[in-house]
Amino acid sequence: METSKGPGTWMFGVAIAVVAAIAVGAYLWMHRAPPPAPPPVAQEAPPPPADAPLPPAEQSDASLRGKGIALSPRPELSKWLEQPGILERWAVVTDNLAEDVSPRKQLGFLAPAGQFKVEQMSGRSFIDPRSYARYDTFADVVASVDAKAFATLVRDLHGIIEAAYHALGYPGRKLDVTAAQALQRLMSAPVLAGPVEVKPGRGALYAYADPKLEHAGEVEKHLLRMGPRNTHLIQAKAREIAQALDLPMSAARTP
Repeated sequence: METSKGPGTWMFGVAIAVVAAIAVGAYLWMHRAPPPAPPPVAQEAPPPPADAPLPPAEQSDASLRGKGIALSPRPELSKWLEQPGILERWAVVTDNLAEDVSPRKQLGFLAPAGQFKVEQMSGRSFIDPRSYARYDTFADVVASVDAKAFATLVRDLHGIIEAAYHALGYPGRKLDVTAAQALQRLMSAPVLAGPVEVKPGRGALYAYADPKLEHAGEVEKHLLRMGPRNTHLIQAKAREIAQALDLPMSAARTP
C-alpha cells in the first residue's frame, strides 16, 4: 500500500534532483568532454540484381509445354498447357493465390462443365454433392502431378519465373515467399464434410447461409465449391510441393 507524501518529502526529492543535475553539469564542464561522435551514416542497401530479359512467349510456352507434360500421366495436363502465355499465367496465379484474389481470369479455361445444383431438405437449400463432382477431374489431375519433378522444374526455371513475377510490378520481392504464401493459403482453407446450406443471392447466384463462409476469402470459397474430397486432394498436393521446394513456410501469411 502506498502512503501519502508530505510537502517536505517532495521538496527533498526535488533538491536531490537539482543537486545531482548541477554536479553532473559541473563534471562535464570541468572535463570538457568532447561532443558525442555523429552516428554512422547508414549504408544504402545495394539494388537487387537486374532480372534476365524474358524470352518471347512463344519460346517460353514451347519449353514449358515440353517439360510440363512429363509431370503427370494424365492427358488433361497437356491440354491445359496449350494455353498461351504459360509463364505469365504461372506468375499471376501464384500472386493471386497469395493475395487471396480469384485466379478465375487466368484459369477460365478450367471452368467446370454443368450447372451448380442445390437440393432441398426440410425447406432449406444445400449444395448438391453432384456440384462438387464437376471439379473431380481438376483435383485428380492436380493430385497426379509428381511434386519432386515439379520442384526440379521450378528450380531449373527459378530465374525466369521470378523475372515474370517481378514484371507484374514487384521488383525486389522474393518469389519463394509469395509461393509459400500461396501454398499456405491453400493448405489453411477450411474443409466442410457435412451439408453446406446456401440461400438465394443476387440474380441467379447463391450465397452461403453461414456468414463466416459467405465472408471467407476468394480462394477459400473456390475450394469450398469444390467439395471436401477435392479440397483434400489439392491441399495434400500443395503440402507435397511446399516440402519438395523446401519453401520458407514460416514467411507465409495467415489467411
